[in-house]
Parts: sequence; structure tokens; C-alpha cells
Amino acid sequence: MIKRIVFALPLLLNKLVKRTNWYKNQQLDKTNYPDNDWYRNHLERNYDVVNVGSSSGVYDFDYTGLDVKAFNWALQPQSLEYSFKVLKTYFSILKRKGIVIIPFSPFSGLSVTGKWAATAYDKYFTILDETMLDDYEAVRRRNLYPLLAHPKTALKRLLKDEPRITSSRNCNKCTTAQDFENDSQRWMKIWQNQFHIPDLDAPMSEENKLGAASRKKLLMEMIDFCLVRDLRPVLVLAPAHPSLSSKFTKKFRENYIYSFIRDANPHKALFLDYLDDSRFLDDKDFDNSFFLSVEGARKFTKIVLEDCSQQ
Repeated sequence: MIKRIVFALPLLLNKLVKRTNWYKNQQLDKTNYPDNDWYRNHLERNYDVVNVGSSSGVYDFDYTGLDVKAFNWALQPQSLEYSFKVLKTYFSILKRKGIVIIPFSPFSGLSVTGKWAATAYDKYFTILDETMLDDYEAVRRRNLYPLLAHPKTALKRLLKDEPRITSSRNCNKCTTAQDFENDSQRWMKIWQNQFHIPDLDAPMSEENKLGAASRKKLLMEMIDFCLVRDLRPVLVLAPAHPSLSSKFTKKFRENYIYSFIRDANPHKALFLDYLDDSRFLDDKDFDNSFFLSVEGARKFTKIVLEDCSQQ
């Protein structure tokens, strides 16, 4: 009897852990991905547009109120590799000539391989096939048995749970000019440390050249994937608050952004550059120096779709 209790207790605790907000906050909203369950509950087909992308894609695209059928598949964070995997899994929801928005930030041309924790990919467990997940067994184990994977945190959250996250917008918001300036400096420090770039105007390092080459190849494959399936890939460089965009020099932009786009886009898919767009100079358009506010995102999304329809 005691042995049975000893063996059953961890399973019971694990089951309780999976009911916590802490565990649920790590899971993706499956209603945002048209899998078999989604199709059983929705008659919609032939979607107009989807976007992939990382953090900026989460904040910068909002299709609310627009006469368009769309999905925002950006995640925070999401590598270009996993953006492509999500697209390959769910692209069939799009109509012929449907738009695939591929957002870029100033450092999107550089590889993030090895710069994120392995657990960053655990969230894809419920939406991607196991053949697409790196180290699938480890991902599966962490998802199914959170108590074993994170015993201290799991037990802590059983005793005191965290609030349920109901929105992907969880950044610290800027309210003053100094807030925006401090935030822009923070972002620049993060990126320069992450990619080892002490001087923005210096030639790209050999390490970053190798990373950029692999990213170019991946983006080319992504564009080809869309074109072969009669979809419209659109590359988008979103607006940044002036406190941030002003820090990207002409030389940096050529070395890290524009040369990358040219080399990775021989088919000349539409490229829309809004980095310094004069329609986004008001602080109210931004949550911080890098992310658009809800109001700014809706305004921006409308502009992007209008520009896509005119070209």
C-alpha cells in the first residue's frame, strides 16, 4: 500500500502542476493554428494573409477590425527556422495568391543558433509534428512531465501560482521621452552583446558572416516555398521609435539589413521598409522603442495590407 502511494504521488503532483497557470502560460493557443481539431470547428478556408516572425511580429501586426481573414503566427521569440516550420505546417489555409508576411528587425539577418535556451522550442510541442522538433524526446518529456523537468519551480507554483497570461503584450511600456531613450539604449546593448558587435559601423565579423549566410539560404528557401505554391511572400521591416531607429547608421543598415535582403531575395519578392516611416513618429504608436502599441499595430497592419494590394 505504501509503495503504491509512493509511486502514485509524483504522478498526482505532476497532474496538478499541469493545471497551474505557470504550466498553461507556457502552452500555445491552439485555436490560432488550423490543425485537424480547428478544421472540425471552423468552416473558414482560403485565408487572405498570415504573418510569421518573432517578438516584433507579435506586437506589430493586429488584424482586428480589418476586412481580412488572417492569422498572426509570430511568437516571442521565434527563429526564422521555426517560422518556416510553422508556415510549412499550416500554409494550406491560405487562398491562391495569399500573402505571407515575413517581418524583419534590424538584426534579423544574423543567426540565433545557440543563443537561445533549448527550452525555447518546447512551446511548439502541440503545434508541430515531432519530425520538425529538435531533440523531440527532450521536448516531449518537459511538456508531459513538468514536475520532473523543473521540480523546484513546479513545486513552488503548486504552493503559489502565477497569474494567468491573457495577452502576448507583456513588455514594460514607455511613457516619456527619457523612457524611450533608455529603452532604445537597452535594446542596442542586448543586440550588440548577443551578436558581439562593439562597433555598428565596423565590417561584419566572420562569425556573423557565417550566420548571415545560413539565414540568407533559409530565407531564399522560404520565398521559393511560397512562390511554388502560388503564395505572395512579402518582406517587411517594421517601424521603430525614432529613439531607436536613429541609432542605426547608414553603414549599419547597408551591412546588416539591405545587403542581406538583396542577396536573399533574387526573385525580388515585395520588400516594404517602414523603419523610418514618418507616419510613426508619435509616442502613442509605440509600447516601447521597438514594439508598436495596439493602436500603432492596427494602423501599421492596415498600411501594410494597403501597400500589398497596390503592388
